[in-house]
Amino acid sequence: MKALIDFTRKKEDGLVVAANTIIGAMTDNPHYVTPMPALEDVQALVDDFSNKLIAARRRGSPEETALKDEAKPLLVDALHQLAYYVNLVAKGHLSTLLSSGFPVSSPDGPSTVPYAIEYVRLTDGYQSGQVRLDFAKQDGIRIYEYQYRNVTLTELEWSDRLATTSSRGNILAPLEPGQRYEVRVRAVNTQGAGDWSQIASIWAR
Repeated sequence: MKALIDFTRKKEDGLVVAANTIIGAMTDNPHYVTPMPALEDVQALVDDFSNKLIAARRRGSPEETALKDEAKPLLVDALHQLAYYVNLVAKGHLSTLLSSGFPVSSPDGPSTVPYAIEYVRLTDGYQSGQVRLDFAKQDGIRIYEYQYRNVTLTELEWSDRLATTSSRGNILAPLEPGQRYEVRVRAVNTQGAGDWSQIASIWAR
């Protein structure tokens, strides 16, 4: 078993998600004391590519698209090098490999990304300004990601991605009482992230 090193075919959004997942998992990870390249350098490449991706989509000029396309292989190459380091340190040990955040090749692992999460349900939390999030569990999932936004007057941007290992009892807080919120969820396994779920909504009390 080893960390997968080929990110060339990943979709652009998926590449950013994968890179941020890896950096988060390896930060202060006792298994990986001296990452090569340094996580700060990889994060700088992620931020650069992400910013250029946003600019290319917003303005769509040939120059912005070219800058985005030039930034992607630099990030892919850095992740490639980091995966070599992870494989060198982990030596095929599955739990150590998984702790790196890299997708892992395993004969018993899933062969495709997860399907969309179903039965997303929002209910009132125990306190004002809290909402409970539940959804259907999937087998073979390492982590779930979810986002929320306030849509009372206008649709604001989605929040940063939040992560959980449980499909039940997730609390969103603090929320503004009397405001309507939307939530979406997706699953992540060793092959990557699945599609976002259908949106669920609730009025926060």
